[in-house]
Amino acid sequence: MARPVNQEELDFLKAIEDYKKKGDKLFLSWTEVLSIVKGLGYSRTLRAKNNKKTETVKASQTAKSQSAKSQSAKSQSAKSQSAKSKGKTPAKAKKSALKSA
Repeated sequence: MARPVNQEELDFLKAIEDYKKKGDKLFLSWTEVLSIVKGLGYSRTLRAKNNKKTETVKASQTAKSQSAKSQSAKSQSAKSQSAKSKGKTPAKAKKSALKSA
């Protein structure tokens, strides 16, 4: 069973229908829907904008962190390969690398 529609939802539906009749359209693009929503007075809050920036920064930091881990793993692998070619075990190669650093 459908729930009752509140006044805010009715206003939105009416605005959509009016736009479709005015432009003789059956379907709207998301850009058109967004313009209708803005025309009704809705806008993104400052908090929502800040959250998006925070998510972008977090994603960037995660990518940098993963890249650094990958570089570290490659470096360790290269040291291990170098040690094997010199006849050292990886543990001994790590100790000698730490001493030289």
